[in-house]
Amino acid sequence: MDKVRVGLLTIHDTHNYGSLLQTIGLYKALLNLGVDVTIIDYKCKAITERESTAPLSEARSIKQVIQSLLWHNSLKKKRNSFWAYLSYNTKLTKPYDRTSISQANGLFDVFLVGSDIVWGLEITGHDMTYFLDFTEDNKRRLAFSSSVGTKWSEEASKKIKPLIDRFEQISVREQLARDWIYDLTGKTVSVTCDPTMLLPSEYWQNQIKGIKRLPYKYVFVYMSVGNTTIDDAKEYAKKYDLKVVFLNYYLHKKEVKNLKANTINEWLALIANAEAVFTASYHGLLFSLYYHKNVFYYNRGNTSRMISLCNELKITHREGNEKNLEQNIPIDYEFVDSIMERKRQYSWSILKGYFKVQ
Repeated sequence: MDKVRVGLLTIHDTHNYGSLLQTIGLYKALLNLGVDVTIIDYKCKAITERESTAPLSEARSIKQVIQSLLWHNSLKKKRNSFWAYLSYNTKLTKPYDRTSISQANGLFDVFLVGSDIVWGLEITGHDMTYFLDFTEDNKRRLAFSSSVGTKWSEEASKKIKPLIDRFEQISVREQLARDWIYDLTGKTVSVTCDPTMLLPSEYWQNQIKGIKRLPYKYVFVYMSVGNTTIDDAKEYAKKYDLKVVFLNYYLHKKEVKNLKANTINEWLALIANAEAVFTASYHGLLFSLYYHKNVFYYNRGNTSRMISLCNELKITHREGNEKNLEQNIPIDYEFVDSIMERKRQYSWSILKGYFKVQ
C-alpha cells in the first residue's frame, strides 16, 4: 500500500530565524515517523509583504528608496541563504497562492498545519488558508502546535469556528490558545511543544560546529522592545565587563557591536557562545534555554506564547524588569530540562497518535 501523502502548511518562506527552524523541526519529526511529507509552498500575501527584503522595485517613497539602498542587499543575502537551507533540508511543492491553493487537494491525503503563529490573524492578514478552508471534505485535517498569539475577535471567531470543527485532531502551542478554542468550540485540545523542542539537544549542538567564536565575551541581544532591551543589556555588560552584540540589519545602534547573521548556524552560534542573552523573541528565548544560557526575555506582540512557556518552566523571574535584572536569580536548568523533556515526550506521543505510529 502506498504511503499516506501529507502536506505541511506553515510559515516557511521567511527570513525569520525562528519560523525557519520550527519548519525544519516539524518536517524532520514527521520524517522520523516515516511520514511522506512535503511542505506546501504557499505564498500568503500578508506574510510575503511583511517578509519583503525592500527591493528598489517596491519603493513608493523617498524613505523607501533610502531603505532599499541601505538594507536590500543584506536582507536579500539572508533570505537567499534561508531558502537554500530550506530547499536542501526539505521537499517543497510548486508555489501556490490564494487563487491556486485548492490544487493541492490533488497531491495530498492529509493536511497538517502548524506550528508558528499560523492562526494569528494579524500575522496572516486574516488568511483562512491556514485553517485549511481550501481542503476537500474527504481529506484529513490535523493541526500540531498551532499558535494563535492574540485572542480572536468575536467577528473572526464566527468564521473560524466551522473551520476548527472540520479538524480531526488539534494541538496548540499555548495554554491560552487551548482555553480559547475550548470556549469557542467545546473541543478539548492538547498543548504541545514548539517543534524545535522535538529534536534532541545534540542536533542543535551539531548545528554550531565549525562556526568561529567571536574573539571577546559578550551579551547577545536579539530583538528589542524599543531601546529597553538594548539599554538593559548595556547595563548588564558594564556590570560584568562584557561587550554587547546586537543582531541588526537596519540602522546601527551606538555603543554596541552591530552584527548580521546570514545563516541559521551563525545565529545559533551567537546564542550558544554568549555569556548572556537579552531577547524579545520567543525562539530567541527557546534556543537560549536549549543552550542553557543566562537569558532575560521581553514580551512584545503575541504575548500568550511567552506567558505560557515561562509560567510552565517557572522562569518568570527572568523577565526583563528592574527587580529581576537586579536580583539576577539563575535559572534552575535541572528543573527546566526535566519539564522540557516531559513536554517533548508528550508532544511526540501526540504526533505519533496522528499517524498511528508506535
